[in-house]
Amino acid sequence: MKAAELIRWGKLLFERRLITGWGGNISCRLGKNRFLITGQHAPLGFLTVKDLVQIDLDGKAIDKKKRPSSETPMHLAIYKGTDAQAIVHAHPPLVLTFSLTHDNFAPLSFEEKYTIGEVPVVSHDTPTVTDPAQVVAELKLRPIVILRGHGSVAIGKDLKDAFLLTDLLEEAVHCQLVRDQGVARPTAAEPKPVKLAPPPRRDGPAHALFSRPHMQALVDVANADLEYRRHGRESALSTTLTLRMEGDGAPWTVHFDGGAITRLEQADDGEFSIGGAREWWEAVFRGRLDAFLATQQGKLKLERGEMHKLSKWFKPFQRAFALWQTIPIS
Repeated sequence: MKAAELIRWGKLLFERRLITGWGGNISCRLGKNRFLITGQHAPLGFLTVKDLVQIDLDGKAIDKKKRPSSETPMHLAIYKGTDAQAIVHAHPPLVLTFSLTHDNFAPLSFEEKYTIGEVPVVSHDTPTVTDPAQVVAELKLRPIVILRGHGSVAIGKDLKDAFLLTDLLEEAVHCQLVRDQGVARPTAAEPKPVKLAPPPRRDGPAHALFSRPHMQALVDVANADLEYRRHGRESALSTTLTLRMEGDGAPWTVHFDGGAITRLEQADDGEFSIGGAREWWEAVFRGRLDAFLATQQGKLKLERGEMHKLSKWFKPFQRAFALWQTIPIS
């Protein structure tokens, strides 16, 4: 069954021109200590069962006559460092081209922003990824990364997920390149909107995450920001949001009304409730992970309320989290 999946998705990668020739490699988890990966020099578009190699945790082939992909160390590092169940390493041509002159990719559309998010470009200077630590660190926070001059690496709960992320990234880069070439530039009557710079990090003492001083600082910085207040008024922001960190203290409920935060209390009765582990909240508040993307990915969980209702207040919440990320945490 797993072999058939690798063969199927390898063929689709080739048909979508996300790989060519003998490029790329894919794998999936078979169990706690076993994986199935494409072999060295295996053509993904024309795989057979003979091209697939079962390996153990050390990357050794179960069948000693077979040789797994040269990128096996990277695959194993990703499996050990993330919750990936499948990995697609492809060579999308537009992504590869884009990576030569950029340090990250910022999506244009909302679907891209909250499916793949901002995608970093990771540099390496060897034909294969011999030091996958940075790749693993980025994939803990997001589902796909770009390797400079090399391609992309996507993870998912299965090969379908990883394939779709790879395909979406290539199309997203295509859209941005079309825009940058002038095809989709605004006319003189429609000036290009100015992208606001993120708020600067604030000086002052670092607060323990979700302590009362930290939560009060979140309230104060939001209420003092004119842009946040404007977005809150324009979108008629009026709701309650509970923030909860798993296994660490009581949840906090923040009351929003009329473009301001009007009350803060230790309670678990918000109209919406978002919970998650400390490592994901720290990533959010340190500015390494977008809160909406983390929720879409399941790292943070919308435990109460519906996303489509919360999304109508996207602008003020996006601004609020940008401000909250400026507050030092310990």
